[in-house]
Formats: sequence, C-alpha cells, structure tokens
Amino acid sequence: MNKFKASLPLLMILSGVIFSLFLLSLVPDHLYFSGDGGLKALLAQQIADGNLRFDLNLQVAEWVQSIWNDGLYPFEPPFSYKINDLYYITFPFTFPLITAPFYAIFGYRGFYIIPLISTWIIWFNFHRLCHAFNIEKIITLIGLAILIFASPLTMYSAIYWEHTLAVCLAFSGLVNIFINQEKNLHKLSAIVSGILISLSVWFRPEFLALVATFIILVIASYVIKFEFINIVKYNKLIFLSSLILTVICFFACNKIIYDHPLGAHAFQVVENFSIPERLLKSYKFFNVLKDNLLKYFPILYFVIGISVTAIFRANLRLKSEIIQILVVSGLFMLFVPILIPSDGGKQWGSRFLLFLIPLITIIAISNLEKIWKIKRFGIRYFVTGILAMLFVLGFNLNTLQGMENVYQKDKQENLEVLKFLNQDSHEFVAVANQYVGQIFPSTFTKKIFFLTKKVDDISKLGLALHQQGEKKFIYICPVYDSCFSKNPIPNKIELTNNEEKLIIQIQKIQENGRFRIEEASIFKG
Repeated sequence: MNKFKASLPLLMILSGVIFSLFLLSLVPDHLYFSGDGGLKALLAQQIADGNLRFDLNLQVAEWVQSIWNDGLYPFEPPFSYKINDLYYITFPFTFPLITAPFYAIFGYRGFYIIPLISTWIIWFNFHRLCHAFNIEKIITLIGLAILIFASPLTMYSAIYWEHTLAVCLAFSGLVNIFINQEKNLHKLSAIVSGILISLSVWFRPEFLALVATFIILVIASYVIKFEFINIVKYNKLIFLSSLILTVICFFACNKIIYDHPLGAHAFQVVENFSIPERLLKSYKFFNVLKDNLLKYFPILYFVIGISVTAIFRANLRLKSEIIQILVVSGLFMLFVPILIPSDGGKQWGSRFLLFLIPLITIIAISNLEKIWKIKRFGIRYFVTGILAMLFVLGFNLNTLQGMENVYQKDKQENLEVLKFLNQDSHEFVAVANQYVGQIFPSTFTKKIFFLTKKVDDISKLGLALHQQGEKKFIYICPVYDSCFSKNPIPNKIELTNNEEKLIIQIQKIQENGRFRIEEASIFKG
C-alpha cells in the first residue's frame, strides 16, 4: 500500500506526459500557434541546412532583395529589425540554435522535443521539491494534478516556443537551491544553480527579473538577518558569480551578433527609452498580467486566502521556505512588467509569468496537511471544497477550453491556405499583414513573400515583377487586417512605367473565415 501511495505522484506525471503527447498529436504539420513561432522555425531551418548565421538570410534573387530593402520585406518591427543591412528576428538566437539539430534529424516534429521534455522536467522537479519540503504523497499528487491539468503551463508543452525551456531552467536552479538549503549548498551546487537560473535569460529576457531578484536578496542577506530573504545560505559569493557571469556571457554574445548587449530585444524596450513612459507601461502591463494570472490560474485565489490567513492564525503559519518562495514570486511579479515589450499578445494565460505557476502551486498545497487536521466547524471540508471548486474551474479553462482554443481554433482555415500555397504554381505572394508570412513559413522554400500594406506597395511590386517579365502574383488578405472588410484593395490598379501604362487586375480565387486569396494579373493598358 505504501509503495502504491509513493508511486501516485509518478503516475500523475506519466498521465501528464501522455496528455502532452496527445496535445502534440493535435498540431498539424508546418503550422504554429503564433507567428513568432514561424519566424523562429525559419531561422532554425536555416541553421539546420548548414547556414550557421543568426540573421534571417532568405535566399532570393538580387532584384527581390532590392525591393525588400525598398520596404516590401515580408516582416517588420516589432518582429524583425534591420541591423547593419541584415535582417534579424527580434527573438534570441538561442532557441532556434538548439532546436535546429532536432529539426535536421526528425523534421518538423523535432521542433517540439525541447518544449515537451522541458515541461516534463518541470513536473519532475516539482515532485522533487515536494519531497524536499516533506509534503505528503497524496498532497503532492494534488499539487501535480493542479500543475498539469488546472494551469496554463501544460498548454505550452506542444507549442514551438521557448517558454517551457526557460521556466524549466529557472525552476531547476531554484529547486536545486531549496533541496540543498539545509545540507550546506556546496560549491558545485551553487555554481550549477546560478548557471541554470541565468541560462533562462538566454531564452527569455524577462528572466532578468529573476536574476535581479536573487542579486537583491543575496546582497540584502549580508546586511539584514531575516530568514525570509536568506534563501542562499552558503557559498553566496560563488552563486552570485556564476549567476552574473552567465548573464554577462549572454550580453557578450548579443553584442557580437546584434551590436547591442540586450540583442534585438533592446529595439523593443530600450530604444527611445523614457523613464516616465516606461513606468506608465509597466503599471499597465502589471495589471494585465495580474488579471490574466487570476483568470487562467484560479488556484491563485486560494493562495491569497491561505497567505492572508497565515498572518493571523499561528497554527497555519507558513514554513520559512514557503515564505521565501512568496518573496521570490512577488519580486519577480513586480520586476517583469518593467522588462517586457507588451502584455503578451497571442497567448494562453500570462506567458511572461509561467515561472510563477509551479511556485504558486507549491504554496497552495503547503498548508493542506495542517488544514486537514482542523476538525472544528467542518473547516477542513469547507477549505478543501473551495480548492476542489477552483481546481474544476482551472481544469475546465485550461484543459478543456485550452485544447479547443490553443490547438483547434482556426486550424481548418489555416490548413486550407497552407494546402493552397503548397499546390499553387504562383511563385510570388503579396500579403497585407506580416502575420500571414509568419503563419506559413514552410512555403518560403517555394514562394517569395512581399509585405504590401498599401495600394502603393502593390503597385511597386507589380512594377518590379513586370520589369522581370512576370505576369501574375497572389495577394492574401487576413481577416484581422482592414483590407478584409473596411478598406479592400480595388479590383483594378493603374500605374505608369516610363510612359508605359500598366494595369493590375485583381480577382478573388477563394475565401474562408480567416483569409481571402486573390490573383493579381499584370498587363499593358
């Protein structure tokens, strides 16, 4: 019986693995949850093909490159920036770099190996942390159920995004600190913990907030002798050195590649920096992130409740390590809005705060054993009933609705356009919005994309194609662009080329709920 009880958390992790693999089975080949996944895939494919450079070096003819440089490049800020006459995606080079070998070996599905395994490691580390905190196996089982099925984290396991990897690295470093906290954190563990936490910055810049949190807490622990800030109790200097040096190495790589220590991320956050404006944006982002965290992870309400109760009830006081996790979570929550360029865009829950999910979960279950021992007035049944209700809400939102919204929504319409582009013979594709090119990166091997946001851009493209002897191109307008309804492009565009009158005639080929595809024909007027 004891062996079965001890194996229950591992069985829950196994069920999570099976569920995440099921989520992966819902992902169609060559489609991505978000457009930036397509950009990262393009760079990863480039690296996998042996072109080891970190700018997006799409192989095109010189005349195509010329009109790209003249404003028709398929991507634009804040997703792509031109630096020293080279085009870079705004995301760190690291994730495409480490996923490229898996793509080279396994093809498209290889992109998902790292996000999946990273998620599994987070669950396993959560189990290790519960064991280190002497949390009962049944309560650990409850915590894992919350983490796997009632939080937004699992929805990211089968998305080509670096978030689960960054959370995995940072959480692994944090778990390593807590596991060795009372065992005299030896030098090697201190180094490994610092490196793991800082490596998360290599993939997600908002994890600079975690690095800053630890720097502040460790330095403060030399001066203020409060237990709740004394997280790293031994070999503090060694830990800080590994933490800071790993980040400095990342800054050095960025300086070499992007000519800026913060990389392309700097163009989103640091360029034209104004302290008042930044603080105003940070306040706005903080509120949006907080609201999203509460909405998509309702267990947070339970954590707030038990944290407040612990202040007034001596028998429900939180353990020192749980208070330390609360302090880390709070500081991380405060610092992240200062560093991020937006509130997250297309996402499921607050992707910038995914690191908080396992921390909030461990806080939520930390006092369950104490609560269950309270027999007066049916308090234990009332409290566990609230937790169960919040779990059901989280399960319905993240597992049931999450599967539909993250893995099924818009899939059919996107597949129709992908199929059309793969079968269509036209080489040139004009798009009204850069997201179209980001959604279908696999077609870049056969098609050449141009961003044509205005009628003048279409005229410019038509003239360039006419000069190359080309007569036709495809125009794609997505539903989220004004061209779909408010300001559709005219069916007939007239232009002049060295006193030669040209006409671009546009007619619809097909349309679904998300895209309208039209054929543009160029002929003399």
